[in-house]
Amino acid sequence: MLKTYVAILIAVIFWSMSFVLTKVGLSEVTPIYLASLRFSIATIMFVGYALIKFEMRQIKEFTKDNFTTLLVLGIVGVTIPNILQNMGMLFITASMASILQNSSPAFTLILAAIFLRESLGCRKVSGLVLSLISVTIISINSNLPTFSSSMVFYGNLMLVSTAICYSIYTVIGKKIVANNSPLLILAVSTLMGTILLDIISALVEPIRFTYPMNVWGILFALAILCTVLGTILYFEVLRRLEASKTNFFTFLIPVFAVIQASVLLGETIHPYQIVCGALIIFGIWLAQTE
Repeated sequence: MLKTYVAILIAVIFWSMSFVLTKVGLSEVTPIYLASLRFSIATIMFVGYALIKFEMRQIKEFTKDNFTTLLVLGIVGVTIPNILQNMGMLFITASMASILQNSSPAFTLILAAIFLRESLGCRKVSGLVLSLISVTIISINSNLPTFSSSMVFYGNLMLVSTAICYSIYTVIGKKIVANNSPLLILAVSTLMGTILLDIISALVEPIRFTYPMNVWGILFALAILCTVLGTILYFEVLRRLEASKTNFFTFLIPVFAVIQASVLLGETIHPYQIVCGALIIFGIWLAQTE
């Protein structure tokens, strides 16, 4: 059991690193192209791992039977959120991005209640209201008279939209994962989402491969550690640990991200951001423990 907890903790640390690495990467690489390079590397590894685990015949049949669902998962789980995240992080700190993006479980509960008919009891409603109010406050940057004209606000809005995309991904994924391998879903949907991401990147941003070694180091860290290993570790842990217990560890992602951003990037987080971030986490915990 100790190995299981260590594994999920490592996955959480890898995921939290992505915000700092992305922020640094954006100083050298354009936002959509950064996402394209990251997921192109990750997709090669995901597909390669899937080919080891499954026969080509299985992969083809699975893709044919679930093509539309997998395409939608690729769009809302890879293409759109990574464009929004990287563009949004041009205007906001890594700390703020981690807090807003990890409000996703609150939106997931709302969508699950609407589309999956999951019940909403008193604790869930209370937790959701608390989380969403906190997200709203932190998003407008405590500057009500001018927030609509601030690029910071638009950056915040993009990260909230990213969280909503991941919520849609989770709700759709709940239906297909019941009868299929999570790894197979991940590999094929990521491939589809990455192809679209590459096309968009090629159309709107210049293609370049002559980056310094430190930039390639960031790209490979984002792809291998934050995307591939983090996700595979998470799915391995899900086989041994209840999903509800696993979710508690994901609450640590913004905590680790804020610490890393403060130490490595010198970011300052304001008291209202700490309070709102804590209330978002508490609200999600309250809603998920009904």
